[in-house]
Amino acid sequence: MRWSLIIAFILLFCGCDLFSPRTPEKPTSGTSAFQPPVTPEIVLENFSNAITSSNVDNYMRCFVDTSASDFAYVFLPSGNFQGLFQSWTLGDERRYFQNLGKPLYSVPVLTLTNLNSDRRTSTSVEFTMNYLLIYPHQRPNVSNSVQGYLRLYLSIDDQQRWGINKWEDTKTVTDSTWSYLKYNLNY
Repeated sequence: MRWSLIIAFILLFCGCDLFSPRTPEKPTSGTSAFQPPVTPEIVLENFSNAITSSNVDNYMRCFVDTSASDFAYVFLPSGNFQGLFQSWTLGDERRYFQNLGKPLYSVPVLTLTNLNSDRRTSTSVEFTMNYLLIYPHQRPNVSNSVQGYLRLYLSIDDQQRWGINKWEDTKTVTDSTWSYLKYNLNY
């Protein structure tokens, strides 16, 4: 009788698939499109991906690590916003992007055209381009579409990572530039 119970227990134990692999679960969060910023071009790709995926952490990783370099971050706004960004920091940059929020009804679109790479050295590069950003945020009375001319200065830090250390925004045809968006969503 004892052997019968032991054999029945073993058969029951082995038959319930306790030790067989289970079906993997799907990830609970999206994957990150961030690549190590080992070239200036990768920084631009990461920047665009962070905006279109509304990823605050990846957005911030596109800027120069001020603790690992000799550069301080500088933002130079367009037109009427000149005096309003004198002490703009990476903390302000984070707050602005967090205030954009996750879009509810469509995906943000960032179009960069006429991209030029100027003044390239082994430790810095300057990119110039036109931009059109359509970001479906939920703030009333703030335009969802901004456009202008963008000049990004990138440098390499002590860890050999590239990042944006200076951003110049220039008005082209409309009043709604990136500076307008940053100003209205930072407060």
